[in-house]
Amino acid sequence: MAGREEEEGQAAGREADVVPLPGMPERDESDIDWGGLADSDDVEDFTSEEYLTATTQEYRGLAEDITRAASEKWEQQAVAATLPGVGSGLVSFDDVSGAVTPSEESYEADEQAATSDLTMRVASAVGIFGMFLGTLFLPRWWFTAFLILVMVVSLGELYATMRTGGFRPVALFGLLGVVAIGVGVHNGGPYAMGVWVGVTALAVVLFFALSPRRDPLTSASVTLVGMVWVGLLAFAIPFTAGPHPLEHILFFVLVVALNDTGGYFVGRSVGKRRLAKEVSPGKTVEGFFGGLILGAVAASIMAVVPPWLDKITLSQALVAAGVIGLFAPLGDLAESAVKRSLGVKDMGSVLPGHGGMLDRIDGFLFAAPAVYLLFRGFGLL
Repeated sequence: MAGREEEEGQAAGREADVVPLPGMPERDESDIDWGGLADSDDVEDFTSEEYLTATTQEYRGLAEDITRAASEKWEQQAVAATLPGVGSGLVSFDDVSGAVTPSEESYEADEQAATSDLTMRVASAVGIFGMFLGTLFLPRWWFTAFLILVMVVSLGELYATMRTGGFRPVALFGLLGVVAIGVGVHNGGPYAMGVWVGVTALAVVLFFALSPRRDPLTSASVTLVGMVWVGLLAFAIPFTAGPHPLEHILFFVLVVALNDTGGYFVGRSVGKRRLAKEVSPGKTVEGFFGGLILGAVAASIMAVVPPWLDKITLSQALVAAGVIGLFAPLGDLAESAVKRSLGVKDMGSVLPGHGGMLDRIDGFLFAAPAVYLLFRGFGLL
């Protein structure tokens, strides 16, 4: 009852400083000694009604203030705080989550880098293909010398990378051996490769016997294995001795190159299932079939148009494309396994956009002997 009448008094405008309560006599506040009340005997005579009457004055206008504040519009402000590591003092989502949102400039930089990489990749591929194509219009020795140079550069890259991994190949014997393989295959056919591999192996064994070194078995093994692996490219040399050297070599090189190109672009665009996750995480099943299909399409077209018309049948071209589609990715995976074991991304940097020379010819190393044997079986060589 007292509270309601007090509110009614405040709503009426609070014309008096003190609102008397019903049944309580009016009393002037000046009659109360507030300072000495605690020490006065009158404290016992100070009733609760008098206390409420005195303190109510402090809350005059409170209801109007609350009503006015509720009716006003307030604009929310950003909360700023000084935190270690946050220079502006503003706390954002990135500061809390730790995630960094790439800026528009970073996106543009990534796109330009990708475009530049693709440009260098195409330019270096065109350059080396032009050198290769030029040797086909010259006497056979030019093509053989070109392949020997490619094998020497590739093997040198391999040996240098192996040394960074703690191996100690005898580079001199391996490089001389791969040169001898190229010359021997040019003069005596692919079977001469076995002869020169044996000669090089004997020379390496004698070297370690006369000059003892640390871990000779491992050093001799990596020397010979690297030489034989890169030396497989020499199986392309007998193509120049066939009845249609220009057409057959171009067929082999173009199908391998398009197989690699198809695998690269299809794998990057739609590749999801890993082909060999532990060896090469970037290779996908979709990329494998994409390269196989593009190689088969290219082989089919070449088989029915000049200058390949009547030099290779459609069925022979499709079988060759299938063989290349199988062995070229195996060569790529073999190099990926070597690079993964050595902890490197590329074997070298001689070809911008491609890495090293060995990175460029890895698909040819297993495909060359396979296609050579296939063409021999078809009677094309």
